Amino acid sequence: MEFLGSLLFLFTSVGTVVFSCNTSGALSAGGTATATCSLDESRVLVIALGFGISIFCLIYLVAPFSGGHLNPAVTIGLLVGCRITLLRAICFIPAQLAGATVGTALVKAVNKVDYAISGGGANALSNGTELGGAWTLECVLTFGLMIIVMAATDSGRGRVAAHMTVLAPLAVGLWVFVANLVAIPIDGCSINPARSFGPAAVSHNWAQHWLYWVGPLSGAILAGVFYSIIMEPIAVNIVDETAYPVKLPQFPGSGTMRERGWQSLKEEIANADNDIGEDTRVDDSATSVTIKAAALPSTQDV
Repeated sequence: MEFLGSLLFLFTSVGTVVFSCNTSGALSAGGTATATCSLDESRVLVIALGFGISIFCLIYLVAPFSGGHLNPAVTIGLLVGCRITLLRAICFIPAQLAGATVGTALVKAVNKVDYAISGGGANALSNGTELGGAWTLECVLTFGLMIIVMAATDSGRGRVAAHMTVLAPLAVGLWVFVANLVAIPIDGCSINPARSFGPAAVSHNWAQHWLYWVGPLSGAILAGVFYSIIMEPIAVNIVDETAYPVKLPQFPGSGTMRERGWQSLKEEIANADNDIGEDTRVDDSATSVTIKAAALPSTQDV
């Protein structure tokens, strides 16, 4: 499912980048683009919406089967946070990269002219952007994404706030939308090595490709460690304090229902076992077992 989800994600998201070009350029005889695709505010908004809505829908689809990672950085972050096994991470990442490559290849097959003019939807640094700045951008945005994923999949928080897991795809989709609004004009916005790998593999454009691995992976690892060490213990304490937020009734000589509940239940079970043991006898002459029934309340008592 990670393969299928990544395929559909790259087809829809990169397809938005490629098919949103407003230029009627053409290819030269050598197959190179003779026109460029402008990146104005409206196109940035369209692309950001394409990424955010598509990841929202696909996580909703894939999550019940594989968790809906669709992102090697998320997989590594969950591994660092001890949410998945090493074997699952090893299986997921190649599937994500393969799906991203096939999805991008399908975009190219639909319209090679627009694909070439738009640069194949590959990530690229804008003029004046330094590598350090791009790394910081990718690291911070992926950190935010990973924190949202860790919080949304925290089973402890889910016991208190049931909406956490239900709204997880929406929260991730909104963050991806905002991240693309911020980063598209700067470096094309990756926050997902598979999103960068697919277009780079199909267009054979590996310029600064390492940046779109190092930046997202750095942010995801930091987020996994940060949430596990700092935020998860806080969430556990909050769960303990808010599991019974309503003050329960007091009983004479005892604490709240919560305080007396389990202890009282254990005592009642122990007493019932003792009563049954005392009231049970074997009648050898009749070769039958007779159990003295415990005194039940009469209808008047009820």
